[in-house]
Amino acid sequence: MDGKLFAETTDAVRQVTERFGVNILTDHKRFCSAFSDFAPRLSKENKAFFVALSEDIGEIFINENHAVTNGSKNAEEVIQRAMAEICEYLNEEKAELIARSIAAALGWQAGEVLTDASDYQSSSFVGGSTLIEDLFRRAQSGDNDACFNLGECFFYGRGVSQDYAKAIHWYIQSSDRGDCSSQKKLADCYYLGQGTDRNLAKAAFRYEQAAEQGDYDSQKALIRCYTIGGNGLMPDRKRAEYYSKRYGIAAEDGTSGGLMKNAQNGDPEAQFTLGNMYLRGTGIEQDYEKAIYWLKQAAQKGHAAAQHNIACCYFSGMGVPEDKITAANMFREAAEKGDLDAMNNLAGCFLYGSGTAKDQQKAAEYYRRAAEGGLPRAQYNYGECFYNGWGVSKDTTAAVKWYKESANQNDPNGQYSYGWCLCNGVGTAKDPVTAKVMFELAAGQRHTAAQKALGYCYTNGWGTAKNYAVAADYFGKAAASGDKEAAEVQVACYKYGGEYLAANEAKARYYADQYGIDYDDV
Repeated sequence: MDGKLFAETTDAVRQVTERFGVNILTDHKRFCSAFSDFAPRLSKENKAFFVALSEDIGEIFINENHAVTNGSKNAEEVIQRAMAEICEYLNEEKAELIARSIAAALGWQAGEVLTDASDYQSSSFVGGSTLIEDLFRRAQSGDNDACFNLGECFFYGRGVSQDYAKAIHWYIQSSDRGDCSSQKKLADCYYLGQGTDRNLAKAAFRYEQAAEQGDYDSQKALIRCYTIGGNGLMPDRKRAEYYSKRYGIAAEDGTSGGLMKNAQNGDPEAQFTLGNMYLRGTGIEQDYEKAIYWLKQAAQKGHAAAQHNIACCYFSGMGVPEDKITAANMFREAAEKGDLDAMNNLAGCFLYGSGTAKDQQKAAEYYRRAAEGGLPRAQYNYGECFYNGWGVSKDTTAAVKWYKESANQNDPNGQYSYGWCLCNGVGTAKDPVTAKVMFELAAGQRHTAAQKALGYCYTNGWGTAKNYAVAADYFGKAAASGDKEAAEVQVACYKYGGEYLAANEAKARYYADQYGIDYDDV
């Protein structure tokens, strides 16, 4: 950590808390405004401190201040806890600077802070923003798309640890500003109790907001809420009928009761939907036996998607005994009806000889059909066929074409593979800048190889300036997913240091011990 920068941030925090009282640490806007006055050179870093405080580490320091100052609690433990809270948004170096600055301003006696002699402009605090950090900054400035996407990152665990509560926080920001997608997703969270207590009244309120903007699924969900009621909401037949007339949707459509009635009357689409609800436990108690029953009913009527889902159950042994031969046959039936997912999965059966004879040419043919139909996973897989010569002649140019098609549809494998080809000039001209962008997109979806590749981009200066602090962060993400090479390079980054990262033997040894690496061999 840069000693000059640490001293300045600590002094600024101290002046703010002395002037306005320690409780200002939890008042985001007042703190950031005051902080920029006391640390004018750091005004550009205002947002980073806002990040820290918005994740309630100010509350952590306030709650633990008395215990730490009287010696009943260890300061270092609290600092590490605070750092963990904000590492979702900031790299480790920035998180440590913020946490230790606040601790030092409060007079805590913590562990030694290693500093280097680099000047202010070379501090690791200045460079190395991550995609999540950039997304946060746009979200904080009122960008609805950024709020929704940040919520999606936390909901699905893309580039951050999965956290439904944080997802809800960001959905609320854009929902309150009228974003339909956020309103619908927030309503789903309230309806299912993801990240919050289940509350159908709150769900209905958000569904209505999205429904009034024309979202069909939200319109059906709103009617369902008032038809069946639930946590926090009494059934209200009159309101259900009102919305039914308003949106032109039958009141029973979308409810388990309505679906059951239609399914019992032989409607294959209702049977398929009901089967999936039982299979996933969506809006109804999970029951594999009932799921298989209703999916089979739809499959027997030629419903391709139901045939595909039943095949997946047989392939993995979910709700039925594992039977890859039956799975392959049902994938084939669905594929012949045009189901793209079934084509892709049948191709995998042929490629690896699962439930059928191994046949790479047939595998490539089914991958081609699904890829040309627009399925991103199949486009990536068809690119793999050309790259490896599976069932087709090796052709890296054709491989790049299909990797790019897949990448353009946000498939992380396609993004990584397209980025790798651009980085190495395989099948296309070298383009390290675009390669880095592809790696970032895939890494944002927690693609381990892409996270490691980004680390190498920052250590080698491929498509970006060298920054070992950011590199170590990405190597750490890949290492946490089990990549041993990334773990070794992360240790090397801290052991030897580099641009924007001072050598730190303590950290290097810590990560070496954590991943079972011989420190002396690095």
